Amino acid sequence: MQKKNTASGSISDSLTGLVLRRALDAASPKTGIKLQALLNDKQEAGAEPLVVTSWVIDRKKNCLKVQLQGDSEEINAWVRWTLFRLLIKHRNLLHESDSLAVLHTELGEGTLTLTLEMPSQLTKVFNREFFRIDIGQHLKLPIRLHLDGVDIVGSLEDFSAGGCRVALSPQLALQLIRTINAPLSCTITFPNGQAINAFFEMSYLTPEDNFLYAVVGCHFLHESLQAEKKFLNYAFEIEREVARLSNVQRTVREQSKLFEIAHKKPPSKTPSKAVANARSATLTKLLMPPAYATKIQLIADQLALQVLLLAMRQTLDPKQLKPLAIDLIDVLDSSGNAARLALHQPNPSINPVILHTLRVISHCFPLVFKIGIGRGMELPVMMSLLLHDLGKLFVSEQPCFNPLKLMPDKLRLMKQHQIQVLRAVGGLRWIPPSIGESLMVNANERLDGSGYPRGLQQDKLDSLSRLVSVCKVLDCLVHGYNDPAMRWKDAYKWVHRHKHWFDFDLLQRFIKAYGLRPLGSQVVYSEGYLGLVTDVDKQGEITEITLLKSTKHPIAIIEGRRVRGEVALAKLGKIKGTLGVH
Repeated sequence: MQKKNTASGSISDSLTGLVLRRALDAASPKTGIKLQALLNDKQEAGAEPLVVTSWVIDRKKNCLKVQLQGDSEEINAWVRWTLFRLLIKHRNLLHESDSLAVLHTELGEGTLTLTLEMPSQLTKVFNREFFRIDIGQHLKLPIRLHLDGVDIVGSLEDFSAGGCRVALSPQLALQLIRTINAPLSCTITFPNGQAINAFFEMSYLTPEDNFLYAVVGCHFLHESLQAEKKFLNYAFEIEREVARLSNVQRTVREQSKLFEIAHKKPPSKTPSKAVANARSATLTKLLMPPAYATKIQLIADQLALQVLLLAMRQTLDPKQLKPLAIDLIDVLDSSGNAARLALHQPNPSINPVILHTLRVISHCFPLVFKIGIGRGMELPVMMSLLLHDLGKLFVSEQPCFNPLKLMPDKLRLMKQHQIQVLRAVGGLRWIPPSIGESLMVNANERLDGSGYPRGLQQDKLDSLSRLVSVCKVLDCLVHGYNDPAMRWKDAYKWVHRHKHWFDFDLLQRFIKAYGLRPLGSQVVYSEGYLGLVTDVDKQGEITEITLLKSTKHPIAIIEGRRVRGEVALAKLGKIKGTLGVH
């Protein structure tokens, strides 16, 4: 991960998390791996580096096995050392690890095999950097990152012939934490329409200092010296434009041709399409007012930035997590129905796993305090709920799947990150272990022992675990992640048929609180109206309907009109049936 040196303002790269994993996987004795004995954990060398003849990465045990060859006198000298550092080449630059303790020693015929701790980072020994141009606030340059058939768009923070820093939406940055098979490439487009392309490796992925967005470091992989020189010329052009825009007196007046804006004719829209888009936007705004849309996006982004810390093997940031949990508690306490309705609207700008997590929280959190948990535990409960599903993000964007069906390497990766989360929560002493275990470890267990991760049966599962599992499966069913989306009524029936998996009493509590037709359900009335449930009372009874269409009135007149109150609702007729979530 890249860290700023506040004293000098310089930037140095350390490889951690996913980047470290990829660097270790790519290394081999053929590329040059050495081991150097250390006097202490302050990285003081005790001897010259030794050539590693073979090595094995054991991900399951989280350790390295390295083999050294020598005569008996050399081996007797090496075996006395208890600390080593690893020296490997990455991108043709020498990197060294932090100090690694020897876990096990095995002597062979002319060989010494050492089992070492897995390194937590690799740091450059020598820096060979191009000068970097800070883009600043005066210039906006879009960059498109191409990953396995998916493109994500960000903006340049700085640029050099050797690489760049890219600002990304936190939700888009989550695309970079999973395994990427195809080579990474990027396209930078200048205002005149000219585009440059390059392959790159990711150096780091981290939240921006103020936790506002994500930053990814890109190291360009130039195919030739000529390509490198070409990028150096682009760097000069960018530097000149930045200087021109930041100079108040404009002593640099000539604009680079790269930054002459190309005029494009806007694509024309047919009147009918424009009207349809405007109507859809108006209805969405009605169901999810800007205040809620902004709040939900902010909460989702803050959670995504915490995931980036996990991806880089960093600890979670409690200074950011605690206000996030408090904000969500306030939203659900002050306007729970409005927040739940907003969360049920399609939101492609939020990762599906995070959106699922927030919906589960919106239903589960209020019910927690009706099953014996005191309000004094609201912060630990909310924090645990926020973090309970984050491990899934490292293997899929699909929130509803059984990890036990994953390939072993993906399952192991998910478990590693979930363990990281649990350790981070363990450091927050104000979260009781029982609450953390119930909501974070046992959320996917089933009463008959067929769940995961431990296959616990009902006598080992408390009411908290049972409640969150009911809320999770209902959200999966009504939003159709694996199969066609169900109506709430059918989802209730499905859970009822699987009483050997889920707690029927807690299903009844859910229905009593949110109704047979919860927020977001589409209701068909006998008078020809189709409406959306936009408010319910504390018993789950409908108190407000937003009309979508009518067999008696033109859609332009009826759509979006709110009907509230017992008398007004009665004029719509009797409920004939329901459809799924809007």
